[in-house]
Amino acid sequence: MLRLRRLAVGCALGSAGATAAFVLVASLNVVYRAPALHVALETTAAITASAAAFLLLGRYWRSGFLDELILSAGLTLLALSNFVFAALPAVFDLQSNRASLWSMLFTGTLAAFLICVAALLPRRRIAGGRRWPIAVYAGMLTLAIAGSLPLVVDPGLLPHGFMVPLSSTTPHPRVVGAVQLGLALLYLLAALGFRRRHRLTEDELSGWLAVACILSGASRVNYYFHPAILSDWVYTGDVFRLGFYFALLIGAAREIASYWTSVVAAASLEERRRLARDVHDGLAQEIAFIARNARLLRTHGAEPQLVERILSGVGRAQEESRRVVGALAAKVDEPLDQALAEAVRDAAARYGASVDMELASDIALSPLQREGVVRIAAEAVSNAAQHSGAEVLRIYLERVEAGMRLKVVDDGDGFDEKQPRRGFGLVTMKDRAEALGGKLKIDSRRGAGTQVELEL
Repeated sequence: MLRLRRLAVGCALGSAGATAAFVLVASLNVVYRAPALHVALETTAAITASAAAFLLLGRYWRSGFLDELILSAGLTLLALSNFVFAALPAVFDLQSNRASLWSMLFTGTLAAFLICVAALLPRRRIAGGRRWPIAVYAGMLTLAIAGSLPLVVDPGLLPHGFMVPLSSTTPHPRVVGAVQLGLALLYLLAALGFRRRHRLTEDELSGWLAVACILSGASRVNYYFHPAILSDWVYTGDVFRLGFYFALLIGAAREIASYWTSVVAAASLEERRRLARDVHDGLAQEIAFIARNARLLRTHGAEPQLVERILSGVGRAQEESRRVVGALAAKVDEPLDQALAEAVRDAAARYGASVDMELASDIALSPLQREGVVRIAAEAVSNAAQHSGAEVLRIYLERVEAGMRLKVVDDGDGFDEKQPRRGFGLVTMKDRAEALGGKLKIDSRRGAGTQVELEL
């Protein structure tokens, strides 16, 4: 997100520098005759604005924010204006007249005003189903027609001195020049609004909209100095305007990618929770049934050691089923320190122990790594709470240069590492650590406690 803010600042400085160079250095060629390129540019602009408007309308249906609906309407009007007054004349090699020039400027100004309002409007959800989109779009089209149609029917209503330049070197009419500067101001205000929203909400599309509006504002300043009237010529303002639509296209593509990522993540979370419910309601209940019936063997004269071995195995199966349920039900994007704290508290509480924790935050791990670290910690805490006799365990999570370090420390009975031990807890932890690409060290002596250390 910080890189996107820097990109916006870079675009502002670069656009200002390039515009100053084109204005002040007379030798720079700012006009090129390229009919095919002009057609491609105008067609691309109309299609891109339409796609961005459709995307914003979809966002409105999901979020209900009024500003996104207004922004969608503004981009729709911009696409229509570009298609009718720029793309079609470029395709059919039609020259602009006074009425079409006024209509293009009026609809472009109305579209810029809507975009600016959407950028500066406080975020507010609205309810009302389809009424709001119909009202906003109908009002937009009504204003566009009301402002353009009378002057198309009677061009004499246009302001005095409003004329179409006959060539690329003809001075720009003052009215048109004032409109271009007004458009530049609207887009720059919109850029400030979108940049502020991006900073407050971390919405990536708002950041790309800020970049786009900066480039559009720069294009209007260039149009003030070099009016783009002839339909078979390409101007410097067209280059900046193409940058505006290119930024819109990138923002739309990133938004679509983010949407599908969130859809996949939501579907994955729902499936994990379904599996957690199945394990809890099926496997865990069957293990509990086995445990109850194994205890009944004592009353039927079964060998006590056999009963204890069965109950020990059942206990391990119950512990593992709880961990599986917890791992499946956990949020995929839950921070490591929060997931770790919840898991070790639960593991210690089952054996009447408590934990002291010093956990560093903002340690970034993949979901697979995070789950592995949490399960290693829970296993270490369970072993210590069950076998060491310690009442308080200490958990440390710290950031190191290579990654992270986890320590589980107790001051209990400890054990002799040279003597073989029954059970698979230590083996399982070591296997998990190696699968994650980390190292697990266990330091223990009888009467001196145990320390389990994981580096990843």
